[in-house]
Amino acid sequence: MKKLIYTTIVLASVLSINSCQHEIETFNDNPNNPTELTSPRTLLTGAEIGTINNSTGNLTRVFSSLMQQTDGVSNQSLDYTNYFLSETDNEGDWGNIYQAGINANQIITQFGTANPYYDGIARIIVALNIGYATDAWGDVPFTEAFKGDANLNPKYDAQEQVIARIQSYLDIAIADFAKPVSANKSLPGAEDIFYGGDVTKWTKLAYGIKARYAMRLTGRDGSAAAAQKALTYLQNSFTSKSDNLIATFDGGNNQNSWFAFNNQRAGYMTMGKNLVDLLQNNEDPRLPFLVGFDSAGGYTGSSPEEANADASVFGDYFAGTPSTPLIIFSYSEIKYIEAEAQFRLGNTGPAQSALQAAISASLVDITGADDATFAAAASATVTLENIINQKYIGLFSTMEPYNDWRRTGFPTLTPNQNSQSKKIPLRLITPKSERTLNASATVIGDINKPVWWDN
Repeated sequence: MKKLIYTTIVLASVLSINSCQHEIETFNDNPNNPTELTSPRTLLTGAEIGTINNSTGNLTRVFSSLMQQTDGVSNQSLDYTNYFLSETDNEGDWGNIYQAGINANQIITQFGTANPYYDGIARIIVALNIGYATDAWGDVPFTEAFKGDANLNPKYDAQEQVIARIQSYLDIAIADFAKPVSANKSLPGAEDIFYGGDVTKWTKLAYGIKARYAMRLTGRDGSAAAAQKALTYLQNSFTSKSDNLIATFDGGNNQNSWFAFNNQRAGYMTMGKNLVDLLQNNEDPRLPFLVGFDSAGGYTGSSPEEANADASVFGDYFAGTPSTPLIIFSYSEIKYIEAEAQFRLGNTGPAQSALQAAISASLVDITGADDATFAAAASATVTLENIINQKYIGLFSTMEPYNDWRRTGFPTLTPNQNSQSKKIPLRLITPKSERTLNASATVIGDINKPVWWDN
């Protein structure tokens, strides 16, 4: 924690300068001297860029490999496919998550009272990032995570408390956004690279994340209770793709992370057989967008046992160019959550309607156009398995398929039979820096130990 969580604001500001110079070069604040900050603007840009990195970066590739959407065929990516996950593999991911939280927390503590709209945005950013951490590692620091030199050994909060605190942060954000414009000393604008300061869209996102974490607890709160909570939250969430939370890239220093990885480490990963077969067997129109050509000019996926370097490469939809945008949170996810919630409550008709809407929204996001005939056919079978399998396709390039698989057991995957354990990992293990530097760390070294909500 000394090394990673308490990275200074200086480093977070440098990250924002390198990644998005054009967004902040006209600001009056000095990002290299946090004691001189007089507004939250620069901090917000840095926190949002960090969130983009965490939402679309290395963790999504690791989990896509475990979920057989992609396949690691050489070097470190092959290790992931073989379930060799060490305590140093994801130290950078851990540090990046908490670094994004530093800027956001600074907004809350230094500027939040006088600027409730900034406060609300910052709380949502913290909720998203801490959500990634707890889903991957289980118990993580939250209540003491951002106290700097005042506490270099922050305690770990139990995952149950982490999720409750995430929900609390989102509730506070929603209340912040309900305050009048006149309650704010400063209003967010262009430095908010997601929504341009539109608090209506931020409010919808907050409700969407609340629904996501309500459904995360189907095994803890009970199926019906979790579903009803999710449906209540969804009433105030996204209503169309115009609400999508999108990561944009300028194609220069700030590049699409899937493209950059594939460009810098060509041959490390291919598309996975499970995803490619699912798309092909159902004549899914998303196939040529999600999946590139194999060495023979067709579409094939590599299974975990094969490590087939000649299999299909990444598709243009998510890795086409340095500036290809990526969706972090989508209207389609909202409709997939609704479909599952309605199904769990025994409402087959509404579940089917929501599933069809989810597939249509995914088709629009990925291909640019709906295909009503395909969406109707793909949603005709209203089962939990089909809902989650469709979500597995629609939310590819996010972390949600891994969370859904652990929570529901779908899609049905056969673990890598060449691996030593023959078990798909259920978590990441505690980073080495935490084990060695944070005396309060809850150290977990077993990748097959489920997180709390998965028990």
